[in-house]
Amino acid sequence: MAQQDYNPQLKNWQRIIPSSEPDQGYIEAPGDFANPVWQTRQSAPGPFELALVDALEAVFADGVTELGALVEGLNARQCHDRQGHPWTQESFLQEMAILGQ
Repeated sequence: MAQQDYNPQLKNWQRIIPSSEPDQGYIEAPGDFANPVWQTRQSAPGPFELALVDALEAVFADGVTELGALVEGLNARQCHDRQGHPWTQESFLQEMAILGQ
């Protein structure tokens, strides 16, 4: 079997915000199937995600650790949200919740 760059069997979160309680909102039941660490996503990243990763790495390389400065750094690099609008703290957190599913 060829190695895939994502896990097509990965189960969705039960809720958009994961629970802090054990075994609530789990991704999959442990032991149900092999889940190599590099295959814990449901699809390969698209152009938006790849550009966001590049911009985030650049901002973090500048030593940014706070959300406000992170958002400013992304906007300064012309890395905007999916609709092409500058990031706000709220829109960035919402996108991270979506990407973290």
